[in-house]
Amino acid sequence: MNRIAISNSEISLWRRCRRKWYIRYYLGMKLAEEAPTSASQLGIRVHASMEAAYGYGTDPLEALVLIYEDAGRRWPEPEQLLALNEEREMAMIMTEGYWEWVAATGKDAALQVIATERDIRVPLDGLDADLRARLDQVVYDGESGLAGFLDHKTAANFDKHEHMDLDSQFPTYGVVQAIARPAGAPQVYGGWINTLRRVKRTARSRPPYYRRDHFPCTPEKLTAELRHIRGTVIEILGARRGFDAIMARGNVLQEVDAAQQVVTYPNRISRLCSWDCPYEQVCPMMDDGSDWTGALVRSGRWVQGDPYSYYSDSLLPLILTRYCQGRRR
Repeated sequence: MNRIAISNSEISLWRRCRRKWYIRYYLGMKLAEEAPTSASQLGIRVHASMEAAYGYGTDPLEALVLIYEDAGRRWPEPEQLLALNEEREMAMIMTEGYWEWVAATGKDAALQVIATERDIRVPLDGLDADLRARLDQVVYDGESGLAGFLDHKTAANFDKHEHMDLDSQFPTYGVVQAIARPAGAPQVYGGWINTLRRVKRTARSRPPYYRRDHFPCTPEKLTAELRHIRGTVIEILGARRGFDAIMARGNVLQEVDAAQQVVTYPNRISRLCSWDCPYEQVCPMMDDGSDWTGALVRSGRWVQGDPYSYYSDSLLPLILTRYCQGRRR
């Protein structure tokens, strides 16, 4: 098996539900069509405007205008345009208020952005795998003299801030930065979580609308997290080797089923599965002898591809190119 890169998202999905991991990361099946608007799409678009502003000095509101103009070309039907306009209003309100909040509070006064949208891969010693992470920003804090990450999120609330120790994303980022830290570079000590609430800030809404908290990663915490990661990666690599061996013998569905029911069994949580898993209807078929692989293909809802393609799917080139073109006019 060739050396592969594994992210916190893949590790977390393996821990959450191995069957979902099998479909998403081993088979590479993902939805064929995106919806023009959603909480996820809003987050991606606001996120892109933040990257453009922090990394390249681009006006974030102008960036959103370009983003939604491009989305309108992709989804030109009247009902799609109406939904996009409604989402754009939310995005503009959230983003404008965020930068007002940053200016009023001096949140960025001591932060120096070192890199934006940095895709980092570090080797896991003794394993045929790298740990991979894409950091929104790598930053240096002038007050503490420490380096870290600045991670942007959009959400309905600040739950992630209240339960940061339960989210493996943040210590994984710390591990990646600590391993990748060049000699003589500032010490890595966690990062900052930056959340914009999905709210229009009307008279009836209740602040706060924005929040930033530091997530500390002591050397002891980083060491423990690296051990957790290695343990999970060993399990993932073992599963991959087993499935690769089956596929090499001809991809017999009966043999595949026997393996996936033992190795990548489902973790069923009724309410969570019903709203969080796009494979909810396929999952039961994988236990009742149905031709679930054929159903995945015939439905037209799924396409096979690189599960890490989103690492290179960025709106930044679009923003920067058109932003610069507009400034030259």
